Amino acid sequence: MTDRIARTTQRGPETRRWQSVFCLVVCAALSACVARPAMVEEVRIDSRSFTFIEELLAGRSGTPQRVDGVLALPEDREAGAPYPALVLLHTSNGQGSQDWLYAKHFRELGIAVLAVDSFSARDVSHTVRDQTLVSTASMLADAYAALDYLSGDARIDPARIGVIGFSKGGIAALYAAYQPIRDRAAKQGRGFALHVAYYPWCGMRLRRSVTTGAPVLIQSGALDDLVPPKRCAELIEATEGPQGPNRMELVVHPGARHAFDHPMLSLFGNLQISAPSPASCHLEEQSDGGFVERSNGLPINSENLKEVLALCSRGGHAGGNEEATERAFAKTLEFLRAAGFLP
Repeated sequence: MTDRIARTTQRGPETRRWQSVFCLVVCAALSACVARPAMVEEVRIDSRSFTFIEELLAGRSGTPQRVDGVLALPEDREAGAPYPALVLLHTSNGQGSQDWLYAKHFRELGIAVLAVDSFSARDVSHTVRDQTLVSTASMLADAYAALDYLSGDARIDPARIGVIGFSKGGIAALYAAYQPIRDRAAKQGRGFALHVAYYPWCGMRLRRSVTTGAPVLIQSGALDDLVPPKRCAELIEATEGPQGPNRMELVVHPGARHAFDHPMLSLFGNLQISAPSPASCHLEEQSDGGFVERSNGLPINSENLKEVLALCSRGGHAGGNEEATERAFAKTLEFLRAAGFLP
């Protein structure tokens, strides 16, 4: 996949976001990026904002929020509509090269992509140093709002709309598969046909750990110390399907670190990340609907969220791995094919 990446030499907002994270030697090489696909539609999506997941699960309405999105339809229209589609959720660095790379590949394969920008409309450029600036609950609301938007587009097959996310977006793509979240975030009971989560944090345990029944694919790197795959294995073990197996699969790629497939990291090896991530955080929903951070036993809510997370967060490493990128993309295509998104 990486040999097909189109690169430009313009330095933009995404480069400046990465400069806040990586050391100076990396900054000099971050001019490479993937351009936004041509012939796309800019859309506005009616969503909501939440401070913490507890608010969403409690059925609170949140704050009305319109977010931006880019809809890329398949380049080859001969097969005709309605098309399968993927809602694409970005990383903590915001929308950029990775989103456009995957949008290009999927649309070449006949899949429409709605890439959601969860940050710009909320006046946030990135959440690398403070993940509370845009909550997982808000990105979950965005994902389901995008599903509702696509379901109303006659060019899209409403029975074949999935969600794919990376890192922070991967968290939302993963937890959107849980029935209690769908029940609160979805309109008219709509759910995603499938979920693909690249290296998500899997440290939140719901009281009702039951999926919607849609298949879930999680892909992580064996060397990921920002969001260790072990936590995802534990989450899968604790999760049930609505009737029978939970249909969740974890693929761990040897020798791969966090963000192993990001096009801006393909030139680098092991990079130290000083910004904290919730690697050691484990949030658990209690019988009363509240949450506790299990490693320190502290209750956690919208008021003390930042302080409690700081106690269990730490830095780690990231780095590109072309072999893992190729394997992960091939696995994603296999997953999509099995679900009827590809012939």
